[in-house]
Amino acid sequence: MPKLTPQMFAFLQAPQAESVLLRLYTQALKQNRQMFFHFLPKIFKLLGKGLDWTGENESFYEDKYIPIAPRQGKFLYMQALASGAKNIVEFGTSYGISTLYLAAAAKRNGGRVITCEYLPHKAAAARKHFQEACLADYIELREGDALETLKDLAICPDFVLLDGWPDLVFPVFKLLEPNLADRAVIAVDDVEGFSPAMQDYLDYVRRPENGYISSTLKPYKALEYTVKTGNHTEKVV
Repeated sequence: MPKLTPQMFAFLQAPQAESVLLRLYTQALKQNRQMFFHFLPKIFKLLGKGLDWTGENESFYEDKYIPIAPRQGKFLYMQALASGAKNIVEFGTSYGISTLYLAAAAKRNGGRVITCEYLPHKAAAARKHFQEACLADYIELREGDALETLKDLAICPDFVLLDGWPDLVFPVFKLLEPNLADRAVIAVDDVEGFSPAMQDYLDYVRRPENGYISSTLKPYKALEYTVKTGNHTEKVV
């Protein structure tokens, strides 16, 4: 991650949100040393395979930020703004960093963000950050299992960020898929770092006959950027 400066967030033109983002990224950086030493003994095992997303690591991540990089946040903000997204859905709130970018775009577009977080302490912290950033009115945070909290949405999502537990990316996507708006954008963070856990999702959206066009972009870490084309081809048995 590049050196943090207030100017990195000035494009938002929202002083409170900019201040909160700078503070949260600063706190996240302090965890990098701990992350480095956690994975150092496993580095050779992980080379070419991506991270081993197991129950052993689950407790380690419970207090970790693991946010999208500022460059990625800016990119997602720009894309949501340019597409006029009003019904934004996020899987994986964590402490709310990525949500703030999406909510800033939703505010300008006249929309809102529905986001979900499984861990109560992270959800509570995120709500506090949303208030501090003066964006709480544009965010609905649903606490609990995403496969339950994102059921029966009364909207057609036009912009989706899947940035939660990697093993759940594809199940959550399939839950949302029937209601996706035409030309909806779906972004998935760090698909190279966690690629084994996301392979089913990647295989699906990279097949044009499933009604999507998808590409891996690198505004910082690998981001899978997918657009629903609606050109779904029915398979003949």
